[in-house]
Amino acid sequence: MSYYADAFSDLVASLNMIVWVLIGAAAALAVIVMYNLININVSERVRELATIKVLGFYDREVSDYICRENTAAALLGMLVGLFGGIALEEFVVNTAEVDVVLFVHGLPVSAYLLSAGLTIVFILLVNQIVHFSLKKIDMVESLKSVE
Repeated sequence: MSYYADAFSDLVASLNMIVWVLIGAAAALAVIVMYNLININVSERVRELATIKVLGFYDREVSDYICRENTAAALLGMLVGLFGGIALEEFVVNTAEVDVVLFVHGLPVSAYLLSAGLTIVFILLVNQIVHFSLKKIDMVESLKSVE
């Protein structure tokens, strides 16, 4: 019996390591995707943002203008991802099960709250990073460019 207990402990330890690697990769991917999306949004609207700055808006107001859009899109994506995650979790558990090891189906609500909380932290982090790049928009050069 001890052999099976040891084998199961090794299996769970290996799965825990894989889960942590996947969580880290997903976190990095989330930050990179959000940053790239907002960066594309800013680069396509640099003339508009420069005009807003010329009109007298402060850097924080310009950042809030862009970050509201980013936050709304990320929250919408988070909601879709949470509901899509339920089906994906069921698929992964059914696929990973073997005759010897069965897994508990369904996740506790705390897992969904934790993932939603981490997503919100990533949104705030990316918004802070973007604020510094928005402060660097050169109003004169941006308005001189011809489209």
